[in-house]
Amino acid sequence: MDLIDFGANPLVLALLCLVALVAVLFLYLFVITPALNPLRVLPGPQPSHWLFGSLAEILGMQWSAGHYPEPQLSWVKQYGGVFRFRALLEQRLFVTDPEALKHIFTTNGENYPRGEAIRAFLRDVIGGDGLLSTEGETHHHQRKMLLPHFGFGKIKDFVDVFATHANELCKQLQPFADDPNVSVDMFNYFTKMTLDVIGISAFGFHFNALREESSHVMEALHLLLTPPSVPYILGANLIPTFRQWPLPRLVNERQAKKMLYETVDDVIAAKLKSTRDVHRPVDLVDLMLDENAHVEHQVTAEEARTHVMTFMLAGHETTSTTLAWIFTLFAQHPHAESMARQEARAVTAADGVIGWKSLGELKYITACIQETLRLFPTVSTLASRVAEHDDSLPTSDGKQIFVPKGTVVAFSTAAMHRNSKYWSQPQVYLPDRFIEGTAAFAADRALRQGQGMTYFYMPFSAGAKNCIGMRFAMAELQVIVANLLLHYSFRLTENANVHPKMIGLSIKPVKLDMTIHSVCSNESRVCSRSDIA
Repeated sequence: MDLIDFGANPLVLALLCLVALVAVLFLYLFVITPALNPLRVLPGPQPSHWLFGSLAEILGMQWSAGHYPEPQLSWVKQYGGVFRFRALLEQRLFVTDPEALKHIFTTNGENYPRGEAIRAFLRDVIGGDGLLSTEGETHHHQRKMLLPHFGFGKIKDFVDVFATHANELCKQLQPFADDPNVSVDMFNYFTKMTLDVIGISAFGFHFNALREESSHVMEALHLLLTPPSVPYILGANLIPTFRQWPLPRLVNERQAKKMLYETVDDVIAAKLKSTRDVHRPVDLVDLMLDENAHVEHQVTAEEARTHVMTFMLAGHETTSTTLAWIFTLFAQHPHAESMARQEARAVTAADGVIGWKSLGELKYITACIQETLRLFPTVSTLASRVAEHDDSLPTSDGKQIFVPKGTVVAFSTAAMHRNSKYWSQPQVYLPDRFIEGTAAFAADRALRQGQGMTYFYMPFSAGAKNCIGMRFAMAELQVIVANLLLHYSFRLTENANVHPKMIGLSIKPVKLDMTIHSVCSNESRVCSRSDIA
């Protein structure tokens, strides 16, 4: 039998070398590297894909089919509060353990900055370095400068803005009320209203989205907040110039950003040239550009635009999705909706309005908002962190887990908030769990061994990088929810699909199709149109 002379055929030799190289690379990436990774000692799920690992599950791609928040919740139950998983070719940590979260977000937070990939994406969208894309001293300085603008004293001035737009929404809904054959996409209306609110409160601009005057802005924001496909994500992370390529989505994104930047820049330029009208509310840009407010650093027009873009992109979408879930849960739990309405009526009995002083009296409505944020957190997957140095991560059971430098750490508030280890009846909508003195409150606290909710409940994140607009968002939600309850009751139609779906930073119901029913002092009768101011 003749032997094949491989050396006589350069093409065959080249192919053999290529096969050998691929085999060596495969062994290195999929056998040797995982075997040498210190995280190998931790439990974790088997990758569902040979290349992407468990990336699809982490991104919640199964949720719209009714699997929210799986498989993360099952993973936590099976593997505990700290486990490993593979994303692409990288071993990462998944953390929901409260002691470990405290260490990462607070105790040793400086060692865990947000990942560069998400920071680069946000930097590109907002057109500069803002709170969501900076770390270290830059982030500390920006937060110190902006924090006073979100204090109770400033938020008090925005309550009338919230109420005005809530009432405008009520008027817009009047033509659809009390007709069982007319259904409304309420998420669309919530999105328009919150855009109008953020426009006025952030930079004094009237989008008039509820009056259909800003469809181009809505489309631009929707595009920028729509998650790109996996190839786009890979391209943006692996190729430095990828975002400048002439691909259709990228071209549309650049046009959308240009239009939004010009809109904000024009408003800021007008503010710098004129004296503020004392009869209109002071917005965040007014406060940022106030020369007497920032002695250490005068805010430039470009910096102000970056901050406005940050609040506009994050502030309106997260609030609209939370409103969508609040009224979805009310529709599914009419008794809770009735109790919340009774509270709103009692609070407004004296002067007929929801004002700053009355927000503290909306205890049940606030509990409904908090319970909604537990079941459907504003951001269900917090931005990943990356260990800058080797670290030892403490856990609630007293263990110490070695975290190598460069390890990416992922978090799921969705799984954290439904963990039966810390929440009684975790899948049940139970607003009373947020009202001290109730049986539900006591049951949850007992599971936490008497501890408070911090690091067990993180709808606005935690630590030095928690949501700076948390108080603003809660006040906005309180005012809008109370005002809507005073006018309407909402019911899901047969066409509604309330499975969660990822959209931008948040999760929303797939299709919030609802009918609208007028209410007044006596819930047994239907209000006439004149009852709704």
